[in-house]
Amino acid sequence: MSTIIGIVENGKVWIGADSRASTEDGDIRLVKCKKIFRNSNYLFAFIGSVRGGQILYPHYFEPPEDVWDLPDAIRNQCEKKGCLAITEQQITATICNYLIGHKGKLYEILIDFQMTEIPEYASVGSGSYYALGSLHTTNNMKNDFKPKVRIKLALEAAATFSGGTGKPFICEEL
Repeated sequence: MSTIIGIVENGKVWIGADSRASTEDGDIRLVKCKKIFRNSNYLFAFIGSVRGGQILYPHYFEPPEDVWDLPDAIRNQCEKKGCLAITEQQITATICNYLIGHKGKLYEILIDFQMTEIPEYASVGSGSYYALGSLHTTNNMKNDFKPKVRIKLALEAAATFSGGTGKPFICEEL
């Protein structure tokens, strides 16, 4: 698992991610994986299945113009690439959550493809509770802490307390 963080401020979106990969048992995997990437006018970040994120890379996936069509487009891409888990109760992406920046707004798509717009900040992944605590603490200190600094502090908190989160940290702006 990993930790990704998104912040919306003044019509811009910042998304940060750790660089750790781990097994289901929590063992660290020594791999390189780009968890934040641009595709068209979107900024994508993901946690969970590496393959579930890779299938949205620009050479595999063309995102729709309308952001609200994105959950269905991702679901179709997951189905096309064999990354759906289907049970009697639900259909989910292969254990993958996404944060997406688009036109100055931040969105979250969970494993069941529900999408919500995030008004200020969000975090998903194994260290998300620690990251959210940090983001909450710095939320009223926006003049003192710019978004990249807030994301770095939140990722450091997550890495301190979550074995699934680790350096180096990456932050992108859209």
